[in-house]
Amino acid sequence: MKLPSDLSAFNLLTSRLDMLGQRQKSVAENVANANTPGYVPEDVDMTTFERSVSRYQNPSVGRVGLATTSSQHLKGSPPASPNVQTVAQPDSEVTMDGNAVVVEEQMLKLNQIRTDFDAAIGLYQKGLSMIRMAARKPQ
Repeated sequence: MKLPSDLSAFNLLTSRLDMLGQRQKSVAENVANANTPGYVPEDVDMTTFERSVSRYQNPSVGRVGLATTSSQHLKGSPPASPNVQTVAQPDSEVTMDGNAVVVEEQMLKLNQIRTDFDAAIGLYQKGLSMIRMAARKPQ
């Protein structure tokens, strides 16, 4: 029996949600260090993440099958685990003490993260409702 998490669309959405969680964490750390001298804010490296996710959209690239040492083992493929890395990304201004965090810009990023998170959750819920509808007994 396949679970929703085994489907590639749900795998990609889960990866996106994980990335957004990491991005929210980095924004929170940036805001927490808004008064730390010499602090340079970090953000998720989107190009690395998108390149990593694109490998999982094409099943023939970057997939390794699971080992089956018995005929009773189920064959499958490992779940997608895209690379989420953070990189230093200074904001538009640097204070005299070397701090490069602009709280207003971080709040804008946080708002964008929230919007992206809501969209991904909405898609996930719609996908689950389609599976439920398809699994229902015809009336």
